[in-house]
Parts: sequence; C-alpha cells; structure tokens
Amino acid sequence: ENVRTDLMVDPRSKALVLNGKPGHLQFYSLQRDKLLFNLDIVQQEYIHESGLEQFEVVKAAFDSSGSWLATVEERNPKAAEVEVNLKLWAFDEQTQSFVLNTTISAPHEARITAMCFDQAASSRTTMLLSCSRDGHFKAWQLALPAHTDDEGPSWSCDFVGAYHDLVPECCGFSADGSLLAVSFQEVVTVWSPSSWELLVTLSQPPGDIRDLCFGRLSCSKYLLGSTTNKLLCCWNLLTCSLEWSTSTDVSLLLADPLSENMAAFCLQDRSTDLFVFKPSEPRPLFSQKAVCSGRVTRAVFAPREAMLESCEESSQWLNRSQLYFLTSLMDLLTFSTKAEEERLMASSKQLVIDDSVAMTPFYLLLGKHRHQQPETEEQASGPSAERPAVPQSSAAVRELLQTPAHVLPSTSFLCSMFVQSLLISVTDTREENNLSEEEMDREKEEETSDEEMDPRVTRPEDALSDRPAMESVAPALTKAQVRELRRVRKLDHSWLAGLLDS
Repeated sequence: ENVRTDLMVDPRSKALVLNGKPGHLQFYSLQRDKLLFNLDIVQQEYIHESGLEQFEVVKAAFDSSGSWLATVEERNPKAAEVEVNLKLWAFDEQTQSFVLNTTISAPHEARITAMCFDQAASSRTTMLLSCSRDGHFKAWQLALPAHTDDEGPSWSCDFVGAYHDLVPECCGFSADGSLLAVSFQEVVTVWSPSSWELLVTLSQPPGDIRDLCFGRLSCSKYLLGSTTNKLLCCWNLLTCSLEWSTSTDVSLLLADPLSENMAAFCLQDRSTDLFVFKPSEPRPLFSQKAVCSGRVTRAVFAPREAMLESCEESSQWLNRSQLYFLTSLMDLLTFSTKAEEERLMASSKQLVIDDSVAMTPFYLLLGKHRHQQPETEEQASGPSAERPAVPQSSAAVRELLQTPAHVLPSTSFLCSMFVQSLLISVTDTREENNLSEEEMDREKEEETSDEEMDPRVTRPEDALSDRPAMESVAPALTKAQVRELRRVRKLDHSWLAGLLDS
C-alpha cells in the first residue's frame, strides 16, 4: 500500500494531506484539483536502490487549528530493531509553511500503532497521544514559554499508561476533550485526561478493536467501535452499557466532525458497501451497495467552505462535509449532490468544441475559444456558407504530448523543433500568388484580343438575348474548354502541309 498515513484535511488550507514523494507529505487542493506543495518530513536524500531500508512517513495528525502537525517516521533495518522518530511541526505565519519544532528519537520501544490530537477548542493545552506495540500509550503536552525571552514552545511527555500488558491499537478523544478512549486489543478503556484516572472498561465478544469513534454534538454520549470478528458496537457512556450492536465486517469507521453523522465502509462479497448513519437512530441516512471493489481503509470527511441547502433527504448528510475515500486501486472517489452534478454539467457544456475547429491537443490544453466573426452580406445571402477547412494537427505537437517525459530530449532542442513545425513557407505562397495573378492577366488579354480579331465570337449576354430567335443554341463551354481551344488554335500546323505535299 503506497499510502501509509490516513487521509487528513489541513484545517488552514482545507487541503487533502497524505503520503507524497518518498519521505514527504503532499498537500492537495480538492477545490482546485491541484497539488499545492510537498512537505519534506524525513529531510534526508532518498536513494533509489531496491532493497535499501530508508525512513518512511507512516503516521501524521493535525491539531484542531492547524497550528501543529505531528509525524511519525520509521525505518526497519534487517539486522537491527526498528527506528522510530516522532516530529512536531509548527506552522510559521511568515513562510506559510510548517517548520520543525521538536524531534523525539525513539518515543516508544516499538512501532507506533495510532496517534491523535485533542481536538477540543476549549482545551487549555495542546495534547498529543501516541500508542505503541510496546504496550504503552503516551501523552505529549505542549508547554508554552513563560517569558518572551525563552526559546519557544516545547513538547514533553506528560503521562505513560498501560493495561494488563496488552497492546493498544486505537485511540481517540471525545469532542469536548473530557474523555480519552484507548483500545487494548479486545478491551476498550476510558480515561480522564485531566487526572489520568481509568474511568471504565468496556468489553465485547472476542475480537480486536479495529476503529474507535466518539459521537458528535447530540450523539456525544456514544462511543462506537468496529472489531475484527465482524461486529459493530455502540456503547452509551452515561450508562456504561452496550446500546446496540450489529454483525457486519466494517473495514473503516469514521465520524463527520461537523455533524452527528458517521460513515461505515463494510466489506461484502469482495466489494465495499457504504452506510451513513447517526448512532442514536437505527435507520441509515444513506446507503449504497458496491461503491468500489476491494477493501476501503482510507477515508476522510472534508468540511465545505459554504454549507449546502439540499432539499433531498438522502443527500442532506453532504450539506456540511464531503466524503472522500481511497480505493484499493489508489483511486480517490467522492460523493456529490444532484445540484453539484448539474453545476458540473453546465460548466462542462461551455467547453464543448465546435466541429469546424480542429481538436488538436494544444487547443484542448489551452482552452482557446474561437470568436465568431460576423458574416458578410454575400455570405449571409448565399444558399449555404462553406465550412472552413479543418487544419491538420502538428506532428511535433503529437510527439511532445505522447512521448514519455523521461525520454524526451533537451528543452532547447524541443523548442527549436516545435517552432520550425509552426513556420509557413512565405516564398512559396508569394510565388503561387504571383503566378495566379500573371495567369489571370494573360487570360484577360487573350480574351480581349480574340474578341477583336474574331467578330463571330459573341458575349454571353448577346447569346442569351438572341435565344428566342434561334431554333437551337450550342451548349456553353466551360472556362477550361475555352482555354484548351485557344491553346490548340495557337499551335503551328505548318508541318501538316509538308506531309500533304509529299
């Protein structure tokens, strides 16, 4: 799998963030369909050699305001234990990018399985939680400088927790930051971040917890978890009891941060089904069978810039956020309302190309629109205007667009070749124009001379005026036939008289 991190949304730029180039995170604008930039996390030169173990970005998380970014990079040499680095990045207002603030080497003794920030806006301090296969979870707290002369904010470990030597797999904070849920294989533990007291443990039938999600807004009292034994459970935290459960193979469970809605991707017959629901209601708000083939393990709710006003009940779950998910074939898919589809169709119709214009690759790329020139009176009065000839696409342009970029020659050579392909021979055009003008003048002189020498030749107007008095009219000759007769008449036939005398 090429994407090791989850799909995330940068709270500041609203960009989709995931693995990019080796050792980088890419920031991709969903609105403009454009890559914004790549952030170098590993900050080491990548060596393209097969079998060489190098650092890879495996985890990443943003805080609620987008001021901090946490990343985890790891390397697993064959002859040594895994190397793990936890990095905290601060957003710099001047450079409008993230700057490395703290690097924690070996934050755990084994791989990090999960990581999350406390997203509550009311939290006094910024807190990061990390879980590891070493059986511990750690809370990292941000300490702001007491005086302006100090170096700046710093991160330190505030608490280390464990539960019966089990491995923590998932973690998550409640919406208000008052509760912390950490799953230890098949047991869910609920902690108080203010006192680090274990409040309650929640059990369920055998099977490790795969995902943990707290409810939002009116459903904040619910905690949902999916298990590896094809079970989806919903606990009521007020009564500390199981509210409901259903048997389904949930490969991914996530919550919309702006509403009570939750999305569950369920694997069924080698394809994935989607169910959107509220934890307090048994009936799904939206469901669709076979959204894609294979298992979906990466998805995110992207908040909209402006809330939609959808009238249809089946698409109201898309009013505040838009759901994006990554398929097993690395295709990024999303859901949209009918109003958005109509808007996209209307914008695509503006790009329809007239048949009389050549659809060359550069015309499609540059999006040039042909300005319609007003027709002249003669063209408008004619029975049918001739369609302009469609120019042929350039061979140089086809070569530029169809040839892979890594095998193309230098830019200077391509530029000269492309410019030469666009040039038109001016001398040949001038010669053709001059020849055509000379032929027209010559024909006019011959016509006048022939009419003066041969009085039997009549004009077309005279022939038409005399037609009623004539019993039969000779068929009219074309210009080509007249020109051929003149050429034959001017030939020298003296050699024929010599043959007759002999």
